[in-house]
Amino acid sequence: MEQTKNRAKVQALRLLTVRDRSVQELRDRLEQRFSQEDTEEALEYVARMGYIDDLRVAENHVRYRNRQRPTGNYLLRIELRNKGIQDDYIDKVLNPPDLEYMLALELGQQRLPGLERLEKNVAVRRLHGLLERRGFPGSLARRVVSELLDRDPENEYN
Repeated sequence: MEQTKNRAKVQALRLLTVRDRSVQELRDRLEQRFSQEDTEEALEYVARMGYIDDLRVAENHVRYRNRQRPTGNYLLRIELRNKGIQDDYIDKVLNPPDLEYMLALELGQQRLPGLERLEKNVAVRRLHGLLERRGFPGSLARRVVSELLDRDPENEYN
């Protein structure tokens, strides 16, 4: 029995060496192989050691997404909830409006060269759709599209 608990702790440490995980992610992975009691003991152990911190996981996730694949706050909130992060932590780490705008603008500028060969209305739809799929609000997507393409997407759709 003690050996199983030790294996659960070792597995928890291994999982954390691969990447930072939320408490819920770690619990889900450990419960696949160990009992609930062993899992909880392993979670307590890594928490005492300071190896799990949901706020740090959320901050790292947002920072990574901003750098590698810019994403709006709407989609970030969904991703963090799926990781089991509490709403109060999520609210602390989401991007402020000015940063969210800059991320959307940078994303639009990155995609602009690929849209230049298309008709204006097609480019407007594609850029607007991309921004909304990435979790940016519709109003922000319209603003970015109008700035980059000098077009109003609302008029293009009607």
